[in-house]
Amino acid sequence: MKVLCMYDGLYKNYKEQIAYSEEYARKFTDGPIIVGEYTDPDPEVDFIKNIYRLEKFGPEPEPTVPVYLEHKDSEVLAVSFSPVSGQMMDVFENLRVIGISRTGTENVNIQAATERGILVVHAAGRNANAVSDYAIGLMLAESRNIARQHALMKKGGLTAIYSNNAILPDLCGKTIGLFGFGYIGRLMAEKLSGFHVNIIAVDPFVSEEDMKKWNVTKVDLETLCRESDFISIHARQTADNFHTFGEEQFRMMKPTAYFINTARASMVDYDALVKALQEHRIAGAATDVYPKMPLDSDDPIRKLDNITLSAHLAGSTRDAVINSWKFVFQRTANVIHGISNFGVLNPEVLEMDVFKNWCDAVKNDIHLIS
Repeated sequence: MKVLCMYDGLYKNYKEQIAYSEEYARKFTDGPIIVGEYTDPDPEVDFIKNIYRLEKFGPEPEPTVPVYLEHKDSEVLAVSFSPVSGQMMDVFENLRVIGISRTGTENVNIQAATERGILVVHAAGRNANAVSDYAIGLMLAESRNIARQHALMKKGGLTAIYSNNAILPDLCGKTIGLFGFGYIGRLMAEKLSGFHVNIIAVDPFVSEEDMKKWNVTKVDLETLCRESDFISIHARQTADNFHTFGEEQFRMMKPTAYFINTARASMVDYDALVKALQEHRIAGAATDVYPKMPLDSDDPIRKLDNITLSAHLAGSTRDAVINSWKFVFQRTANVIHGISNFGVLNPEVLEMDVFKNWCDAVKNDIHLIS
């Protein structure tokens, strides 16, 4: 059985992708392992623009990745952002598994895979610790002016009057509002407990009883906005939560509140957030995601003195990269051996004869990964 691992040549950690994808593929099988490179078909496009295009339009408009044509006999395809359309799937002679080394799935046509009896597995949770760490870091950085003070001292300054000087908060005793209470949201609750905060959350898919197990109170969106001292976004991007946070929600928030987004830009009305900060209707914000990157030179958010900016870095740690490829092959092996279906995105395939017969044929060649 042949495995094709695709690394993103435009991405800054591509060398680590090569090393860890090959390491875990070799733990997965003794068969041939191929490591192929994906780069954008347009040489002028950087990695960030590539991501945003795939997230917006999906894989179908993309040209076939040349490496696929060179390794048509691959049965397992492991990708990060490399696109996999239905037409690309048909290039392969017996492709049975597509592993996505991320939580996001925008670059793979899951419906097309299901129609072809191809299982799709993703690495949900791979960077949950990284993102939750970063979100708490942004809370502290913005509310305590850490980045601004650093920049000031690098320029030779010592002290300054910041927009929130009169309302600098401790975290202790504050109310943290989480929008989304999945894996990352629960890690946030666990880690924030050491700060002795009160935590409330909005998540239509999690019951009040489940939240109570984490000492979290389930509330509605209006309560979240009105009562939170910090709001932190940790939901998956869906059509239903597009622009959940707009002008109405920012008007509900306390003038001393902070808004943190390490999830997806689509859940926030960007113009409304900028306006709320310009008018100081909230104390500040920190964001790792934007509707467009890189930012335009005249983007008004760059002129604000009450926001901390970072460039989609919340999930970027060495441990997250390791988990990305480990989870793909670990979860695929677990499925083949009938141990667990965790991480499977199209469970219908598990009942298809073409997939069950393949599992029976390759099971003895697949190693479990601890």
